Amino acid sequence: MSGKWDVRDIAAANFRTYVDADGKRRAGDVVVFIGLPLMLGVTCGLLRHFGHLHILDVSKFIGGVGVFTGLLFGLLTNVFTLSLRVRRDEGLDPDHVVIRNVRELFANLSWAVLVGLLLVVLLVVVTATHDPKKSIGVAWTGILVTTFSHLILSLLMSLKRLWFAHQNVSNLPPKVAS
Repeated sequence: MSGKWDVRDIAAANFRTYVDADGKRRAGDVVVFIGLPLMLGVTCGLLRHFGHLHILDVSKFIGGVGVFTGLLFGLLTNVFTLSLRVRRDEGLDPDHVVIRNVRELFANLSWAVLVGLLLVVLLVVVTATHDPKKSIGVAWTGILVTTFSHLILSLLMSLKRLWFAHQNVSNLPPKVAS
């Protein structure tokens, strides 16, 4: 895989954040962030199969999800700047809780941008291959619901990371005047 578009490092960094504050792996996180979206996707797919859920004309979502993903990318660049500033200006140890929170936030937001891009691509494919007046199929219903719900959960985790980083700002050492 080309190093220019290889996203395995981003995925690995994101999934490494599925830990407790003490660094222990959390099986519950895997269940919530992977299992719950899959369960929602399968449930919606089954509802579609039995005629209780109809998703029509997904082309209307492309612009919104695309803009949303672009805004996430902008937020990611701001977190990158924050990461540089905290490391350089505060002179904190790489294991400091604020540094760890910002690093995990960067990983989670990077992953959210990738999932958002994937969702845009999936929406474009569905739009190009389906009649907008007919419900999309069972499989596409499940895939889109799974991807969208995983994106939302990833954003909620990013919000939690930002909240934790903000709470730990009071733990920063006082700035020494030069």
